[in-house]
Amino acid sequence: MFYSILFPNKERHKDPRMTEMPDYFKDLNLDQVILSVTQRRSDFELEPFFFTPLRDIDTIVYRQEIMRDLDAPELLTRIKLFAKTIYDIQRGMAEMQKHLLNADSYHNNYLTRGRYLNAAERYCNAVSSFIEEKNPNTLNSRGLKSFWEYMSSYGTSDAFLALTAYIKKLRVNLATVKYCMLIRNDNIRVRKYEQQEDHSKQIPEIFDKFKQSATKDYRHTLREEPHAEHVEAAVLDMVARWYKDVFEDLNRFCAQHMDFVDNTIARFAHEVQFYIAWHEYIGSFRRVGLSFCYPKICTTKEHIYSLGGFDLALARSLLSHGTVVTNDFFLDTPERAIVITGPNQGGKTTFARTFGQLHHLACIGCCVPGTDAALFLFDHIYTHFGREEDLSTLSGNLQDDLIRLHRVFENASEDSIIIINEIFSSAALQDALLLAKRMMDKVVSLGALAVCVTFLDELASHSAETVSMMSTVRQDDPTQRTYKIVRQSADGLAYAIHIAEKHGLTYERLCRRLQA
Repeated sequence: MFYSILFPNKERHKDPRMTEMPDYFKDLNLDQVILSVTQRRSDFELEPFFFTPLRDIDTIVYRQEIMRDLDAPELLTRIKLFAKTIYDIQRGMAEMQKHLLNADSYHNNYLTRGRYLNAAERYCNAVSSFIEEKNPNTLNSRGLKSFWEYMSSYGTSDAFLALTAYIKKLRVNLATVKYCMLIRNDNIRVRKYEQQEDHSKQIPEIFDKFKQSATKDYRHTLREEPHAEHVEAAVLDMVARWYKDVFEDLNRFCAQHMDFVDNTIARFAHEVQFYIAWHEYIGSFRRVGLSFCYPKICTTKEHIYSLGGFDLALARSLLSHGTVVTNDFFLDTPERAIVITGPNQGGKTTFARTFGQLHHLACIGCCVPGTDAALFLFDHIYTHFGREEDLSTLSGNLQDDLIRLHRVFENASEDSIIIINEIFSSAALQDALLLAKRMMDKVVSLGALAVCVTFLDELASHSAETVSMMSTVRQDDPTQRTYKIVRQSADGLAYAIHIAEKHGLTYERLCRRLQA
């Protein structure tokens, strides 16, 4: 039986979820990505679902199937409308329950009970309409198929049919309530309607004689305001004395159906926001032609790859102005570590972030940037990016690098992903090279997937497990970066002289300027 749209069974749904942002989020700019995804749906508290990478392939595939079904715009719109209706009903219901369960509440009155009945009727109509629209033939996911089956079963259940029948009976009985009001100065008296003359019909007839020709209708519906609610509530109290049986039945309805929304439907309306939020977020990328794919999730590192991947956080800032550059990577046995060298400002760190982003998003069941991918089922992502020197610790950058790196290797396993960006840049060259080689020895012996951005070309040919990739420049203008990261041996070129020439900072030009 269907239980959750995010987990294939109740047992998986009970798995613990992270309530705090993972420590690698900021280094990978995933904090920016997830904030953009969830900020329009803060009421749903979706962050734990986006924070927590899954550890079983079945749940990931379960989510991918649903995400793929919801690629169909018509189905996505239908699900969004249903989920929003249920959420709006629940939100209003919670406020009304608070008053109806408090005998001393100012709003514990028949006006609130009537609105509660309206909410229940709206709920029944939403469920019935959803069922009547039938299960789309295009559904392929286990999750949505199972939910439709659950809805069909729920719609014919004794509990739902009894709720619907009760509401209809109340509506019929309330329709028999007719009363007259006598308003004199600031006094209102209520009595039963006993075939008294309805003067409201005479008023239009009196003014018809002044009508000259068809004119524009300037009437408009006024929005109901709560300013006179106390008057309405008092009038209803007086009406209830004349129709005791009808209003006592309304009291019983509210007491018996204090929680009329089915728990499974409520859970669906909440959890499906995960998919809706992600589809809305990636929609802006798709509209400018950027691709997303559903990656294969691998438990081994024999063939890990991504085609056309890109950094989501950076791409979002470039949507309105700029061009998003995509990159590829692949690792075939025994390759496990990518070492990226090349000129600065060429996209090396962006590539490293992309590697981490792709793996995290894949392991929460989302489609990822790119045209095709096979990504690893990791246990944790460890990052080591540069930090500003903390003067309060009285330790320099090098010592801080070593302490943080020690923590990484102390906790990482062969199923981890390690991403290191420009480490040991504060050390002397020979010291940095010695330390970096020992670091790579540890990475290789651990067997984890790794990406290392470095200025030390020697690391690119460290071992058979190491893959060399480089940031590149335009052939006709070395001062211009292509932001393409390609597989090639490190060439030791930083193209610094070309940048110096571009800005007039070569030795010769500086000398001429000083002499002048």
